[in-house]
Amino acid sequence: MSAVRSLTQHVSLTQTDSGLPLLKVDNAFARAEITLFGAHVLSYQRHGEAPLLWLSDKAIFDGVQPIRGGIPLCWPWFGPSPARVGLGKPSHGFARICTWTLDGVSDHVDGSLIHLSLKDSEQTRALWDHAFELELDILVGKELSLVMTTRNTGTTELVYNGALHTYLQIGAPEQVTVTGLGEPYFDKLSGAMASQHGPLAVDRAMDRIYQAPEAVIKVRDGDRMIEVINGGHDSAVVWNPWIENSAKIVDMSDDGYLTMLCVESTVTVADGLVVAPDEEHSLTTVIR
Repeated sequence: MSAVRSLTQHVSLTQTDSGLPLLKVDNAFARAEITLFGAHVLSYQRHGEAPLLWLSDKAIFDGVQPIRGGIPLCWPWFGPSPARVGLGKPSHGFARICTWTLDGVSDHVDGSLIHLSLKDSEQTRALWDHAFELELDILVGKELSLVMTTRNTGTTELVYNGALHTYLQIGAPEQVTVTGLGEPYFDKLSGAMASQHGPLAVDRAMDRIYQAPEAVIKVRDGDRMIEVINGGHDSAVVWNPWIENSAKIVDMSDDGYLTMLCVESTVTVADGLVVAPDEEHSLTTVIR
């Protein structure tokens, strides 16, 4: 049995079964689990309610591969590595496969605040030769709030793309509709621009970059309404692999698509977002 060390009244530090450092939060509002590998929020559940985040029952916790589900951090690129950083590097960047530093934990009237950080190192510079400080503030309360801040500590411009790759737990696709996405989107499956008219129904494989989302995206899941509130983003991604693609994902059950939907706060502009030396940019999401 893993040792448990209390950090505050409501936050403790332990390990996953495979030995990854794991923060457990249990306060007046909700429970949550966060692993320092990838600064990855694995779960969030308000007391007396269904889980808000989906975690694959085949997720791999080996400290090498990214974890399927929860909220992975995609940084400093999104999707396959772009030509500007060199092709063939880890998909979605390296933030989600690095072990982060726990800088602080504190309890407040509105929840428990966790502050994590990642700085450039030999490991990161081999993939992306920039000086940086990446910080993540997670507030576990009556809602779940994440603020990922990119700080340029170098002497030249830093260019990045990223995402707070939120996997939402849903009851069943046929009872889900999504509003607030805006009309124009790029369909990554067809490679073409398209337009959303009315609420989005989840009835097929989708991988879409919505280019003019509203600040609040609403996911109606039967009788439950989930709000995803984004900031610092230029787009929102909606993803579900559906039947044909779930079977191809080794760390996901064939029927995993029936209980998950990704609704993500993203920076996907083709040339990347520029952060000048000594400047910073924050990408945020609040789920409630």
